Amino acid sequence: MRWRFAVFLSVFAGLVFYTGWRAAALAPGREQLTRGLSFCFFLFITGWQSFYRSGARSQESLWFKTLAWTATFGMGVWATFLLFSLGVDIGSAVFHLFSSNPAPAWLPAGLMAGAWLVAGLGLRTVMAGPVVREVSVPIKDLPPELEGLRIVQLSDIHVGATIRRDFVSTIVDRVLALKPDLIAITGDLADGDPQTLAEHVRPLSRLSAELGVYYVTGNHEYYWSAPAWIAKAAELGMIPLVNENRVVRRANAAILVGGVTDTSAAHFIPDQASDPRKAAASDQKAALKLLLAHRPDSCFAAEPAGFDLQLSGHTHGGQFFPWSILIPFFHKYYRGLNRHGRMWVYVSTGTGYWGPPHRFLIPSEITLLRLTKLAA
Repeated sequence: MRWRFAVFLSVFAGLVFYTGWRAAALAPGREQLTRGLSFCFFLFITGWQSFYRSGARSQESLWFKTLAWTATFGMGVWATFLLFSLGVDIGSAVFHLFSSNPAPAWLPAGLMAGAWLVAGLGLRTVMAGPVVREVSVPIKDLPPELEGLRIVQLSDIHVGATIRRDFVSTIVDRVLALKPDLIAITGDLADGDPQTLAEHVRPLSRLSAELGVYYVTGNHEYYWSAPAWIAKAAELGMIPLVNENRVVRRANAAILVGGVTDTSAAHFIPDQASDPRKAAASDQKAALKLLLAHRPDSCFAAEPAGFDLQLSGHTHGGQFFPWSILIPFFHKYYRGLNRHGRMWVYVSTGTGYWGPPHRFLIPSEITLLRLTKLAA
């Protein structure tokens, strides 16, 4: 883990340096001042997290809420400006191979204005809340009793400094209005300590479905306390699945609902290493085997384990443009319904957001999956 942290710090330092260098072009002749201000900006959009992690009670105060929203919005502006600038610099380098014409003087200010505009539109999408995305999943040899089965998936809610009780309560209301037969929560439920966020996750206790409400861990639970979040999920009425399953029935048809821990779990708790084969193990025959797995890449072990459908999240679909352009380079399956061998993999863009409240062109979602019989 130490080498990963060292790599993270190195990359972060490089981004700070690059941003300062790029921002200096905004004020020719005052480069040192601009670099200094950009460094202070970095401290602002990242440093507030140390206070949040302290668990101080004043996090419910107006001043802290203002700080959290301002800093995270600033992070969204920075992240957008960063990719715009990198894209332009790479394009300019290629262009200069064929031309010696300098870049237009208005370009730095134009990039900054574009970043503010895109981040603002992304914030507006966040404030509108998640969309309900309806997906039909054709399953071979699906028995009549399971045709039309309604599964609602929530993923990557990230309850924390800016996602609070009201947001969560709205999600719950929308889910219940869909009248699901089964509810799946596929990790990254929150960013914070369960005790600190207890009031903000409480609305989740209203979730209910005939076949149950199931939960698996994501990587962010392990950044705080995965055992505590597993216990909190159970307290809220969910059924945590830690490399295990439950077999439920609809009429005469059995459904195996399996769940695995996040693939990073072994780095934090060795005996919680993700194990799809263990999650599939059962002496009961099932007409459908459903796996909840936070990361899409669990499919490589899940498909040979015999699952028919895997529900995942983690990628956020890139969360916002232009970061969404890069996500295919890191994940084979990163959004929507995908076929992996004989198994379907559905990847949610996430019900909340992580870091900046920014969802430009990639709205968050509540997913309603309906099972249908695959036509012969």
